[in-house]
Amino acid sequence: MAELCAVAVGAMTSVALAMAPWMFMVHAKLAVLTAGMTKLELKVDKLLADHEQRLPIDARYEARLEQLESQLSQVYERLKEME
Repeated sequence: MAELCAVAVGAMTSVALAMAPWMFMVHAKLAVLTAGMTKLELKVDKLLADHEQRLPIDARYEARLEQLESQLSQVYERLKEME
């Protein structure tokens, strides 16, 4: 029975040693992916903050454009009346 146990332990050790390089490679790739995701998250957070800062400016700009369009249409109507 002890021989069978020794063979099983030896086989498991061999499998673990054979898989170790692969496991380290997978771990390294996961670390690189995690670092990339962290950088991406920081960029998205910055873009979101910039967007939130620009939103009121865009709203004011759009309101001003609507006002100008209204003024232009009034000028256009006056010109049509003058013809």
